Amino acid sequence: MQVLKYFNYALAFSLELVLFFSVGFWGYSQGKTSFTKWIFAIILFLIVITLWAVFAAPKSNLRFQNIWLSLFRIFMFSMGTLALIDLGKNKWSIIYSICFILSVSLSHLDEKGIL
Repeated sequence: MQVLKYFNYALAFSLELVLFFSVGFWGYSQGKTSFTKWIFAIILFLIVITLWAVFAAPKSNLRFQNIWLSLFRIFMFSMGTLALIDLGKNKWSIIYSICFILSVSLSHLDEKGIL
């Protein structure tokens, strides 16, 4: 069971990185000029990272607990999925969605002490 925990830690971290990239890239695609593209990308990237750091990071004082943390993860990872869909990366969005559902489920089982 320890292997599943470490697998999920790596999976969750990878999903976070994809989330940050996909939302930033989606923001980049929304701009009309080079300047607005970069502004949208950087601002959305920073907003998502800040939300994650405040409400989901393991060492955060304001970290959500139990079901609220799972719901927050689902919400955030869904933003990544929607960004990938809007970018036309449908196959990647399906893979990403399956992985994030697996990760959130494993995290929830870990919090319950089942893993």
